[in-house]
Amino acid sequence: MLVVYKYKIEDITEIMAEDRSSGGSVQSFVTGALIGGVVGAAFALLYAPKRGAELREDISEKVGDISSTFTSLLRRAKEAGEDLISEGKTTTNAAVHEAYQRAEDLIAEADRIISEARAKIIDVV
Repeated sequence: MLVVYKYKIEDITEIMAEDRSSGGSVQSFVTGALIGGVVGAAFALLYAPKRGAELREDISEKVGDISSTFTSLLRRAKEAGEDLISEGKTTTNAAVHEAYQRAEDLIAEADRIISEARAKIIDVV
């Protein structure tokens, strides 16, 4: 029976099934994809009839491929996060500007009402 780190394949499958039933997450998906990729690549390399040097070269290439894929995923996640932050800042700045504008309008309206009230008081007196 194949053992991945300290877990059996059945244990990993059970853990992933529990995560899926409880809603799952992107992190779980990425972790599962990486584990699946590593296990699949290991099986493919171990059962391929090749010499030691060719096998080491293939392993090196597969590790490089997995590394570049993971790096690409991290880069895209970082860019998406930066985009969300930028969008949030833009929205916040617009809301703050609108709040200042409304406050200025309310102050101007209050000044107008006070001036009218003073004028009426002067007319009455």
